[in-house]
This record gives sequence, C-alpha cells and structure tokens, in this order.
Amino acid sequence: MIYLQSFGLSPERISCPNIYPYNVFRRREGMVFFFEQITVLYGNNGSGKSTLLNQISNKLKIKGKEYATPNKFGNEDYCGRFVSECSYCLGEDELGRTIRSLPQDSRYIRREPCLRSDLGREK
Repeated sequence: MIYLQSFGLSPERISCPNIYPYNVFRRREGMVFFFEQITVLYGNNGSGKSTLLNQISNKLKIKGKEYATPNKFGNEDYCGRFVSECSYCLGEDELGRTIRSLPQDSRYIRREPCLRSDLGREK
C-alpha cells in the first residue's frame, strides 16, 4: 500500500534567493516527486532531502513534524507559505481504492547520524 502517491513542490518563485525553504528548491519550482513501495532519497549534504521530508510532514500534518521558526522576514511566514503552496495526492489501498486520509497514528520519525566522537562510547 502506498499512502502518499506524489508530492509537488511550490510552483511559486520569490525574488530573494536566500529565503528558506524557497532557496533550497531554487530551480526546482513545481517539481513533483512520485513514490513507490520503497522510495530512496539521496543526494549531497544540503541538497534538500531533510527539507523535503519536513515539508511533506508539515503539509500532511503528521505527528512529529519539524517546523522551522526562524524564517520570518517582516510579517511573512515563508515556511508556512511554502507548505500551503505545495500539493500532494494520496495513494491506493490493496484493492485499488483511493486512500482518503492517512492513518491517525502516522508519524514523522527522523534519525540523525551519530557523530564520530560518539562512536565507541558507553552509555
């Protein structure tokens, strides 16, 4: 079962190239990601993998979502604006019926890699 079939980034462009999260997806406005049974996101540091997952979890209002707060310039909440401009389509169940909502216990769980200095330490 694929709960999330696709996710579309905001198609909007803003004039300031440094505003998060717009700056992370510069030149990718309106790009759509399609998901399969297993989807692997890969890329260099700073390529937007975690930002994409954060935007998806915020758009879907999943428990555990992370919200960037230091993103206000003037009165504009750019993270909230970006999320509102994104789009998504839910998938289908095993019988081919469109899923109408995510399970209530859906969660966004993030694991950061441990630092080298943490390796081998007893806890």
